Amino acid sequence: MALFGEKNRTRTAARRAGEPCFDFYDSSGRNPYVVYRDLVNGWIGEFPSGEQFDLVSRMKNRNDAQFEQALAEIVTYVALRRLGHEVENHPACPHPTNRPDFLVRSGTGDILAFVEVTSFGPDVRTVARDNREATIYNGLETVNLPPGWLLGYEVRTHGQSAPSVAKLKSEVEQWARNVCGDDPRVSPRRTFAALDWEFDLRLLGGFNKEKTYERKIGAAMTGLRSVSPHLDLRVALENKARKYGIQDTPYLIFVADCKESIPVGDHAENALIDGLFGSPSVRFRRLADGGMETYDDRTADGFWGKYGDARNTNVSAVALLPEPNLWKLRDERWQPIIAYNPFAANPLPRGVLPLPGFGPLENHEEYGRIEGSLLADLVGLPGEWPPEDD
Repeated sequence: MALFGEKNRTRTAARRAGEPCFDFYDSSGRNPYVVYRDLVNGWIGEFPSGEQFDLVSRMKNRNDAQFEQALAEIVTYVALRRLGHEVENHPACPHPTNRPDFLVRSGTGDILAFVEVTSFGPDVRTVARDNREATIYNGLETVNLPPGWLLGYEVRTHGQSAPSVAKLKSEVEQWARNVCGDDPRVSPRRTFAALDWEFDLRLLGGFNKEKTYERKIGAAMTGLRSVSPHLDLRVALENKARKYGIQDTPYLIFVADCKESIPVGDHAENALIDGLFGSPSVRFRRLADGGMETYDDRTADGFWGKYGDARNTNVSAVALLPEPNLWKLRDERWQPIIAYNPFAANPLPRGVLPLPGFGPLENHEEYGRIEGSLLADLVGLPGEWPPEDD
């Protein structure tokens, strides 16, 4: 069962604000998305038929977090199979009713590990707010402005209502006709109210007067938000740690960030280590001469705890996928990484999913960085990725 069907696709425009992942990927005629669709369809075709139906249904439901988590499951499954493992979907486990995503066996049938794929995503209120704003944003993208002028956009107040976009556009167009002059260095600015919404809009001059711009918003300020990926990671792990009653078999949890909680790829390592071993802190120690010194430490809130006070020892390893949409899988800054539990009751064999990351070193007395294979290579992505855009 294919996710993307065969049809004539001619769209070349970029993705619109609020447009679901599936709708955009299914409609674009550009080369990267042609390659993307073929890859994902092929991967889904490797699943048993019943699993294919479930994956396709979830990815078509217009919820981006659901789309990306399903994609993370697909990528994990494909990587495990490419490594030569036998993979059973939704196997029986110690819990009488709940079932994890996969049971991994060696080529000779020996059980290697249970694997669960999960994620953390935006809360429903944030999704609803963003969807309301997307309707307004997309409307303002089509305002008629004098030649050579574009719009700067910022939301001052997010409302709960659905104001008339046509009325707001008419007000902006009238304002632009009245204030746009011949000097592009002058950028008129005005605050517009639309029911319980407020927008700070600015007119930006100096653009090509002979060109027709499909999108009229030339600059947008989306606002600041607080991110705590290590806390999001802990919540996702706590929800899965005991769900299946796994105690006597290695257990790997693979977590996808479907919230864009990790702002920069280089921060993925910090999110993983801080989530597992505790938030960084600074301690003070009084010296014998009465002085004070500081030293780095970690708080006791890590998912795995610390030496002498270990927690969740049934979870053998945790892998983190910071960008589940596939496009950055060959970007060095956004690599999926794994951490092996130094306190694990059942250590995960390194060959189950040999990603780079962190684990006990060869002498087993130290914990540090370990080498591994890129997920892009494990699933067989093309060397040139993303593909060239014709």
